[in-house]
Amino acid sequence: MKGLSKVVSAVCMVPLLALAVAGCGGKDSSSSPDATKASGGKNVTLRFSWWGSDPRHKATLDVIALYQSKNPNVKIEGEYMGADGYKEKLMTQLAGGSAPDIMQIDPPWLADFTKQFNSFEDLNKQQDLDIKGFDEAFVKSYGVVDGKLVGLPTGISGITMLINKDVLTKSGINPDTVWDWDTILSEGPKVNQADPKSHFLVTDQFATVVQILPPYLKQKTGKQIVNDDYTIGFTKADLVDAFTYLKKLFDTKVVEPAAQQYMFKAKYFENPVWANKQAGSTIEWIAAIGPRKEPFKDSADVVLPPIAKDAKDTGVIVRPAQMLSINSKSANKEEAAKFLNFFFNDKEALAILKDTRSVPPTEIGRKVSADANLIDPLILKAIDSSTSKQGMADNVISLNIQLQNIMMDAVEKIGFGKSTPEAAADEMIKQFQSKLTELKAAAK
Repeated sequence: MKGLSKVVSAVCMVPLLALAVAGCGGKDSSSSPDATKASGGKNVTLRFSWWGSDPRHKATLDVIALYQSKNPNVKIEGEYMGADGYKEKLMTQLAGGSAPDIMQIDPPWLADFTKQFNSFEDLNKQQDLDIKGFDEAFVKSYGVVDGKLVGLPTGISGITMLINKDVLTKSGINPDTVWDWDTILSEGPKVNQADPKSHFLVTDQFATVVQILPPYLKQKTGKQIVNDDYTIGFTKADLVDAFTYLKKLFDTKVVEPAAQQYMFKAKYFENPVWANKQAGSTIEWIAAIGPRKEPFKDSADVVLPPIAKDAKDTGVIVRPAQMLSINSKSANKEEAAKFLNFFFNDKEALAILKDTRSVPPTEIGRKVSADANLIDPLILKAIDSSTSKQGMADNVISLNIQLQNIMMDAVEKIGFGKSTPEAAADEMIKQFQSKLTELKAAAK
């Protein structure tokens, strides 16, 4: 498939977060477990939790059914939902000792959850799980915490800008525009001016904290949001500038008012502006392109997210779509590992999963997808463009959930006009410093 080879070689360039390795490619193995080998013995019930859209749910359930047909003594109960509330539910389960046997994890959560709950199995211990088809550097970058392999990537993803060419064209905007932050302010208002019910950028407070403010700050500073020594990577002036820009997005109606926008936290795609084809664009994870583009149909396209002309780093992230982990407290860890081996290595399973978790992370997965043209061309285009402008990978501390919540509180105050950029910056920096002192002490 055209473009797939570029994606494969780009994975080898992913910067390492956990430890350095020499070269690309998985470790050699003298034997490979049969992905469809039936597990004998007692009857086993496994629980598997994930979030996603309907296509992902259906594909995953179909793979579960296929595995059960080949392993009649194994029953797998799917626990699936949308993204909103998934993290909170899983944290409650982990804290209470009732977490599923197999869990889908967002990469930013992996280190925090490992340290907080100590509930993830070291997958290197599982002999029935063949991982040699993964890129070793990619796996070690994102799946290793404290020397243990606690998660495997479900796919290769990153940040892209999903656009509605029809809306942009009708608003007098060239769909081929190369976007930077200034261009969004100069061109973006045209969408609402052409149709008061439409807006150029549809987002929400969670997406702003993950996909807008961090790239903006990293492009400005060339640094992580938080440095490895637990100091803040930006100045007050940098943050005031970022919050002032956010306020301008509201003032110029590039985005809709906070009262409407923030009703759809972590689910902007349920916003009527999006569903009714009145949105010009969004900044989104590549793994989510498939279901998110549905309202746009043939007018959907992908371009690079905004990059400042004088950027010190592009701020463009390439990372796993999600991770899959095994509960270290599971009574059936070996059976869970056998299912993951099937999930990642069985050709029938891979053909069912297609691109529901973005570009497959294994050699065999990419071959199956390429041979049968199973990957959405827009996903390939987005991966190719993002890897061509890939910025530094986020360090672990910058992705801390508690810090993201502090930033989200500031974003909401800006959106609702309850704080000025200066006051919001002062408050956020104060809260960051307090939380970082606490986190640094806990890390010793």
